[in-house]
Amino acid sequence: MRFTSSPGRALRLTLLIAATTCAAGSARAYVTSVNAWPSGTIPMTLQLDATKPDGVALPLNDGSTSWNAMVVAMIADWNANLSRTKFTTTQSTSTATVFESDTPPYDTPINNVIFTDTAYDDSFGSRTLAVTFSSAVPGRKTEADVLVNRSGFNWNSYRGALRSSGVIDLRRVLLHEFGHVLGLNHPDQATPLQSVTAVMNSVVSNTETLQLDDTNGAKFLYSTPFAKSTITSQPASQTVSVTGNAGFAVTVDGRTTVTSDVFHGYGWYFAPPGSSRFEPISASYDSTKLNFTFAQATEAGRYYFSAITPDDTINSDTVTLTVNPLTLSTTTQLANVATRGVAGAGANSMIVGFVITGNKSKKILLRAIGPTLGSFNVPGTLADPILTLKNSSATDVAANNDWEQNTTATAAEIRATSTRVGAFSLAAGSKDAVILTTLPPGGYTALVSSPNGASGVALLEAYDADDPLDPAIKLANLSTRGSVGTGANIIIAGFVVSGPGPKTYLIRAIGPTLLDAPFNLAGSLIDPYLKLYQGSTLLRENDDWDSPATAQPALRAAAIKVGAFPLREKRQSSGLDSVMLVTLPPGSYSAQMSGFENLTGIGLIEVYEVPN
Repeated sequence: MRFTSSPGRALRLTLLIAATTCAAGSARAYVTSVNAWPSGTIPMTLQLDATKPDGVALPLNDGSTSWNAMVVAMIADWNANLSRTKFTTTQSTSTATVFESDTPPYDTPINNVIFTDTAYDDSFGSRTLAVTFSSAVPGRKTEADVLVNRSGFNWNSYRGALRSSGVIDLRRVLLHEFGHVLGLNHPDQATPLQSVTAVMNSVVSNTETLQLDDTNGAKFLYSTPFAKSTITSQPASQTVSVTGNAGFAVTVDGRTTVTSDVFHGYGWYFAPPGSSRFEPISASYDSTKLNFTFAQATEAGRYYFSAITPDDTINSDTVTLTVNPLTLSTTTQLANVATRGVAGAGANSMIVGFVITGNKSKKILLRAIGPTLGSFNVPGTLADPILTLKNSSATDVAANNDWEQNTTATAAEIRATSTRVGAFSLAAGSKDAVILTTLPPGGYTALVSSPNGASGVALLEAYDADDPLDPAIKLANLSTRGSVGTGANIIIAGFVVSGPGPKTYLIRAIGPTLLDAPFNLAGSLIDPYLKLYQGSTLLRENDDWDSPATAQPALRAAAIKVGAFPLREKRQSSGLDSVMLVTLPPGSYSAQMSGFENLTGIGLIEVYEVPN
């Protein structure tokens, strides 16, 4: 039985530890998580008897008179090795689990131990025995739930070697899971790999009692002394205009750099105007500086820095960031949009959508660039792109294979228009594809494919080719669906904001929502990461659109305003989509969609102009 772990990230740090059936293995030294419990007690609410599987007679094989009684005896093994913190238990007849408190005071959740058929919103999987979910703020554990898979297994409790009859020993499974509750991880899955006998190895084996490695880990977490921190210099309030730069800074114990460890966590916290609830800023962990590049109105509010140990929380002064608004331009518009990504076959095809608003037709230059990207040192380019343009009824409007053999315009017209709109030139004889045409208002889709179903990196560009630009007829948004890889194979959406003043845009990197109805798109990227650049300067980044939670109402309202479909609201085993609502002055920008920690899959990136 193998135990695997995968971290999730929320306003509270969430850790999932799973036990799955597999062959045996070995391990060398204990491994800990990044947080420990406060001194005192870890109260565990036992609900096993209230939720027990059918058909198991009492007493259990080891003589335990109930499932909960077996856990109480098992906990004593861990408690014998703990000093500043010990497990306590209460028994409950409730059949409900409580994971993370969503209402004040947020920090009083229940630590469940329960049989259940699902791991919250997700199925266990046919080989999963149990999971441990842990929540924490940086530097301190706040909750841990142990969920045992009730379905598909013959549960009991016994001693000695594993039995070949198919009976699963819950006691040794929970002995391992309670190690995760304490903060111990898998030695044999560490980097580098360890090798000792331990209950905390990633396999369930004939080892059914705590080993020296396990107890050493527990004693390190709950016997080692630690010192609380001191804020030695304080941040100061600042005022900035939208798109301006500002920042806060502190020193901790006289240091301008800090690093979290198992007993210390650091981070900035934020509350918007009028709110008394502060939430952690996920990107600010371990940083004594909080910088606002291209500050936005949603970042106005109060901030403080916190240094946390399991037993103490030391906060800096609370300071205010004031963000003065800018007057938005009614005539600023997207002059062109472009997406670079991998164009493949089937669900991995690159599909780009755009909308023309207004009441009359607009001249559009579309280019699918593959071979010419090689001159920019882009590896793995699509050798022979085919560009197809469809209207909102999925009817073909135009198509092109090789740009000089064109039915919508002559090669000379394409060269002249490309030069006028600022597009780089295409080499004579290249197999890039181009469409130059005039389109009525509406929604359009451009597809990039190849004659033989090959895949490769391609750049799809849409230019407003009106001369002069007409602010009453606009390219209102861009959306691209494609394969999100790593390195040069991420999706990059470029766009140019043209006009006399700033404009607000909604930018979304979508993966998890594509897994849900009505899309049901298998293979979607489960955890997208979104970065916004101006040139090589990183302006801002976002992992999950629920952070900060206080920005969600504005993001929902903007999506409704531009007609975008709603996003997944609840975190499941995968992450959440990434979203930014930003006011941008005229200039060139790029939005980059990748997978968190190099995850890959199908993704959708969108850039919407938000009406004033």
